[in-house]
Amino acid sequence: MDNRLPARLGAVFIIIALICPLITGCGKKQPENVTTIRFSCWGNDIEEVNIRSLVAEFEKKHPNIKVDLEIMPWSRVLDKLMISSAGGRPPDVTRISSLWSAPLAAKGLLEPLDSYVKRDNFDIDDFYPQAIEGWGKYNGVLYELPTDIEVFALYYNKEMFDKYKIPYPEDSWDWEKYVEVAKKFTRDLDGDGQLDQWGTTIDVRWQNYIFQNGGKILGEDRNRCILDQPAAYNGLQFRADLTNKYHVAPNAQEAANVGTNKLFTSGRIAMCIGASYIAELVLKKEAKFDYDVAMLPKGPKGRAAALCGAAYGMLARSKHKNEAWELVKWMTGKQYQRRTAITLQIFPSRKSVAQSGAYLYLNAPPKNRRVFVDMIKYGQTLPMVSCAPEMTQVTTNELDLVWLGRESAEQGCKKLVPRINQMLRHSD
Repeated sequence: MDNRLPARLGAVFIIIALICPLITGCGKKQPENVTTIRFSCWGNDIEEVNIRSLVAEFEKKHPNIKVDLEIMPWSRVLDKLMISSAGGRPPDVTRISSLWSAPLAAKGLLEPLDSYVKRDNFDIDDFYPQAIEGWGKYNGVLYELPTDIEVFALYYNKEMFDKYKIPYPEDSWDWEKYVEVAKKFTRDLDGDGQLDQWGTTIDVRWQNYIFQNGGKILGEDRNRCILDQPAAYNGLQFRADLTNKYHVAPNAQEAANVGTNKLFTSGRIAMCIGASYIAELVLKKEAKFDYDVAMLPKGPKGRAAALCGAAYGMLARSKHKNEAWELVKWMTGKQYQRRTAITLQIFPSRKSVAQSGAYLYLNAPPKNRRVFVDMIKYGQTLPMVSCAPEMTQVTTNELDLVWLGRESAEQGCKKLVPRINQMLRHSD
């Protein structure tokens, strides 16, 4: 017997294994007429697991569609969309921040969805109208299906309130009561002349203070900035006063070393304004105390909150629109929204999910999670104009001087108005 026979047979088997997939009938037969669509989005580690799992399930239910998924940092998505669209090879489906909705729609990069909704009798009425009107539509045309809503509430450290025998925040609180209570927590604990405990933090959504004071960012026609009106700049001045006048919130220098979230989770701040998801992404890991949430305090003109969020849409240059539409429907369906509500406490854009046990009755703090549902009816969305990202950037830069106390809110807003008006005149 030839001792080389086993080696020769092994070589033969390897060759057969390599060429077998090329021969009809060898191995598992690949599905015919499979369409590959490209899907671009962002997400943290937990979200990525959810997204990949949901895409895998989508492919099982749609064996004729394969999804090429690309997950990248949030900060890169808009630039990537712009560049790939200009180069003629955008993705078929993308996740979209409400901050980018208007410029993408204005430039004609998104496919209108109204005809698809009508054709499939899609349950569009299950979505919160604030999200549909706020960033799902542009100039009355539906371009995106919202998937979540970012609405803020007042988190508070129950143990600190108990320690100082102060009643928990109530729905009746207004700005005056808010400051009054915050002052009771603001202290120099070690007697070195420097504050090391505060009552609250400033709200990163500076728009909340404008809305709560009855102000607006743009006029009704959206072609004129009205930040130079007292209702707007006095609201912003109150936000600055929390730090510079009342000293109930840490200033930038005091918070620089650890950040405001860390000051709250370490028990050095009694109240903190934030979105629903910080309960899971921040407080679950870092807060060692019992906490809950309450409604945002009412301003002089009532209660209000700025609403933002995310959505899914398909690109106008997609060559596979029917397949892309199926993925958009899937990614905004009840199943995905239930998952993110349970795993991340992300507030759903679907009313049926937000008001269900999947969100309201999670076995995790905060106990009064219904506050986020209740805050939606006081929500106001940000202006849907094509220059929104640039407008937000210049406004944020100018208002930084206000928060630092280097200029008044009135001065800052009056400097901003002509710059924003120029942007609006030259926007698409």
